[in-house]
Amino acid sequence: MQFSKRTGVTWLIIRFDFGEDNIQYISCATKVGRKINRIRYDFENWVFDENRNTKYWLYENGERYCPSYDTDAIIDWLNNVKFKKGTAKAKLITVPKSKVKKTLYF
Repeated sequence: MQFSKRTGVTWLIIRFDFGEDNIQYISCATKVGRKINRIRYDFENWVFDENRNTKYWLYENGERYCPSYDTDAIIDWLNNVKFKKGTAKAKLITVPKSKVKKTLYF
C-alpha cells in the first residue's frame, strides 16, 4: 500500500486477469480495494445493463451483441459512476510499484 500526502489517501494495487495472458493493474483507494468483490458485482450489473452502459458493447449487424470491457471500463465506471463525487480516482498502472493486494478473474 502507498500513502499519498497530497490526497491523504492510502492506495493499493488490484490485478485484473482477463485470461489468455491479458493481465492489467489498477491503483485505487484502499477503501475501494477492500470492497472490490462487492463492487465487482455492481460493475457487472451495470456493464450488462443496456440502458445504463451505452459505451462498452460489441455490435453485430448493427445490434448490441454483448458487453466488451477491460480495466478501462472498470476505471471509467469507478470514477464516473460508482464514486463520481470522490476525489480519489482509480487509475491504470503498467508496472506495480508495490505488492498486489487482490486479484480478480474475469
